[in-house]
Amino acid sequence: MSGTLDKLVYMANQIAREFENQRPREAVNATWDHLWHFWDPRTREMIVAHLEAGGEGLGETARAAVAKLAAPIQPDSQTKATEFNQAGDHESDRNLMSDAG
Repeated sequence: MSGTLDKLVYMANQIAREFENQRPREAVNATWDHLWHFWDPRTREMIVAHLEAGGEGLGETARAAVAKLAAPIQPDSQTKATEFNQAGDHESDRNLMSDAG
């Protein structure tokens, strides 16, 4: 693997582990949601290509989330962070606090 790919695998696993700790039953969808909304499309393409080449180093949750990235659908928001700052939020009475606190 290249240095960049090593870092992507590391980050995908790190994100997956965090969601496994926060919400185990939703970890795959929350990881998929995070990768979809916060990773550059080129980065997503790289990690999907890595999975298609065998996915060396990807943990179970990260592997499942990356597999979902390969599908041509956009995830529904799974976390407050990906719901944050949607159009019209300033006019709503939704709780806009992020997952970070």
